[in-house]
Amino acid sequence: MFIIENIRLAFGALLTNKMRSLLTMLGIIIGISAVITITTIGNSMQKTLSNTFSLMGTAGYGVRYELKNREADEYSGNYYDIQQTDRVSKDMLNALREEFGDKYLVSLENSFGAGSVRNAKGQELTFIIMGGSSGFFKSSEMYYKLLKGRYPNDTDSDRMKNAIMVSDVFVEQYFDSDVDPIGKTVSINMMRDCNADFVIVGVYKYPQDLMKYLDPGKSTMDMMTLMFIPYQTARHLNGDSEEDYFEHPEFICAEDEEDSEANTRELQHFFDEQYLTNKNVGVKIISSKSEMEDANKILNLITIAISVIAAISLLVGGIGVMNIMLVSITERTREIGVRKAIGAKSSVIRTQFLIESVILSLVGGAIGVLLGILGGMLIGYVAKTLLLSNVAYADLVEISIQPSITAILISLGFCMLIGIFFGSYPASRAAKLDPIEALRYE
Repeated sequence: MFIIENIRLAFGALLTNKMRSLLTMLGIIIGISAVITITTIGNSMQKTLSNTFSLMGTAGYGVRYELKNREADEYSGNYYDIQQTDRVSKDMLNALREEFGDKYLVSLENSFGAGSVRNAKGQELTFIIMGGSSGFFKSSEMYYKLLKGRYPNDTDSDRMKNAIMVSDVFVEQYFDSDVDPIGKTVSINMMRDCNADFVIVGVYKYPQDLMKYLDPGKSTMDMMTLMFIPYQTARHLNGDSEEDYFEHPEFICAEDEEDSEANTRELQHFFDEQYLTNKNVGVKIISSKSEMEDANKILNLITIAISVIAAISLLVGGIGVMNIMLVSITERTREIGVRKAIGAKSSVIRTQFLIESVILSLVGGAIGVLLGILGGMLIGYVAKTLLLSNVAYADLVEISIQPSITAILISLGFCMLIGIFFGSYPASRAAKLDPIEALRYE
């Protein structure tokens, strides 16, 4: 009951001088709101990265070339330029497949160009043809979502089959509504004085953002869509020579294993053996998950650094709390004298003003938290709107606006400490007042 009574008295004192209390809390409100806004933005960016990575599905592993004798070359002044023959070779990729089977898929893509076909009504449909490997389709399966059939695979590519995956929009444009397109043949004009028949092996859901960027505002029959054929088929139709070396191949783990560190070590060990005979160049395997973790660490450091700077204003707010508590004690000197005269102990007086100081700080902190959350959510909403309206592949980005619960609890705890620290001196001063002198005070 004693604590509850003091809390009631503290709120009564705040409401008695509303404007003065608000001005006193202003420093704390600004400091806390700035900290919460910054941490909300930082936390939201981390959650967005994590959600987007999850939506992307399978983690990728990239190749970075490194000089084995970099320090010696720099010391001697002789710099080695990485040659084409230092790149990952076709033989290495074949050895990778022999050792691991289809666990690691190579992600390769190329653009074949435009094509057209006429439907049963004689309407000309245009589209863009892309070539892709199994790894490319595995890494893009959350974006080009398969509705029926299958993706073109490496077997199709190795045999240079005329297999094709079309969009649901093309199916609507070309076929009657009751026709199953899987297994049907379409004769495509490649717009290079070349016609070829392709068998439809799969249908994917056409992404909304591609509709916006390729043909905004057009009707379904006028839309230009993407079609996908096997990687080597596209190269063959392009007249490209066979590739012996790959500059920056990306590997996709087909098994969706979560242990990316083990996969990285496995790939690193494989390529270390492949590059044993190369005296100049080696390979470093980098996983997309580790890159995301590095980005999160940088965001954490930036968020903490800016939050610490913003929190400096809390010291100014604490000084304001101490100042107003000293003024309050001066105004209520006779009240303190009366309470002491009728038997109130010094500890009771000290506790009363200390609680009042803590309540003042916590109320300011609570207002700051609410303003900070609203500020962070507002900035997040604006960023989300701009992203969805201006960035390609925005449908694949899942923006999460999430305040940091940890930051909120720490901020409120810090407000309590401010109230205790900066309220201790005024409370002790009130407790030490002589009751006789206090009763005489005018």
